[in-house]
Amino acid sequence: MNLFIINTNKQREHRYEQEMLKERKCAAYRSTKHEIEGIQTGDKVLLYSNEIGIIARGIADGRVQKKEDNGEVEAEYFMSLDEFYELVIPIPYGDIVSIIKQVDPFFARPFNRTSLKFGPSISREIWEKAYKYV
Repeated sequence: MNLFIINTNKQREHRYEQEMLKERKCAAYRSTKHEIEGIQTGDKVLLYSNEIGIIARGIADGRVQKKEDNGEVEAEYFMSLDEFYELVIPIPYGDIVSIIKQVDPFFARPFNRTSLKFGPSISREIWEKAYKYV
């Protein structure tokens, strides 16, 4: 099981984040859409909102789906998230970085990417620590 932190891309288009929450999915668009293909059944997903932090969590169903966006065919790749929970109180950026650094002291990747992937050895620990916020 891997863990992915998916940026909701609200800086580019605010409706993307709202769709992810409403439709209980993770998604990527256009040049970054293929990053969704790396998510497998049972992988854990945290949705990250810029300037807010982790706003939701779920477990990937493993089925990549594609849809049109603004008239562009297959511009969005997305995956449904089972056991989806929107956090009432988001996990702030500083707290999630602290959780990750407890498990991986060498973590230095910025959150301004579409997705961050963590391997099995540390994914479980990050997920469990983040679960305390639910």
